[in-house]
Amino acid sequence: MNDVDFYLFDLKTKFYKINPNKYYLSYSGGKDSHFLYWFIKEYAHIDNIEVVGCNTYMEHPEIRDRIYKNSDRVLLPAMKPFEIKEKYGIPCFSKEQDFYIYYYQNALRENRKVAKTIQEKIDGTYSKGFSGISKKAREYVKSENAHKITHLCCYYLKKKPFHDYEKESGRKAILGVRGEESSLRRKQYKSCFTKDKKFTPIWDLTDELLEKIIRQYNIEVPDVYQHINRTGCMGCPYRKL
Repeated sequence: MNDVDFYLFDLKTKFYKINPNKYYLSYSGGKDSHFLYWFIKEYAHIDNIEVVGCNTYMEHPEIRDRIYKNSDRVLLPAMKPFEIKEKYGIPCFSKEQDFYIYYYQNALRENRKVAKTIQEKIDGTYSKGFSGISKKAREYVKSENAHKITHLCCYYLKKKPFHDYEKESGRKAILGVRGEESSLRRKQYKSCFTKDKKFTPIWDLTDELLEKIIRQYNIEVPDVYQHINRTGCMGCPYRKL
């Protein structure tokens, strides 16, 4: 048994830990979630797991088509992208930096005093853990030319629709997230289950092994991956090319 088949055998045993009727696959159409789709549907033949996608209106056309082709149900955003832009702003630097900038800008617009911690994060004087936003972000945000910045796109385009679906269906998500994707995910995902019982069975799958599985089993990969490493909302600054 080679490392590919050993991993797939081990992955199959992880699915024994869940009741398929109580979980759904959160399907984005990207490489990781499609690997799980292939595993559930074609390799392990696990029944009763509903495949749920979300059309954010910001997906690459090839990815959007895969969502509609392979999902049992396709959700729509709680707000459309331009509605989010008008009400809250748009992403700019990183999700963590934009979080602090959003609350800083909101306070200024509403003529409220900026919370001490937020002000320190903006000024770069916060001494505990993450020191604050970058110099480039600070200079832009404190200038008179800064546009409205927010971290809330992901929430309204994806998180809230899935949250509402979970509340309606009573199902928990199976997420195709891997720790190797970013340092933040390495901190967040360290086992097969999150604190709220979402199932993350490929949290430990490496890029190298994933590529070997894809080659050995000829799993479909969208053409867009010839040009970018990760998919997601087109134009999003949080996405690493």
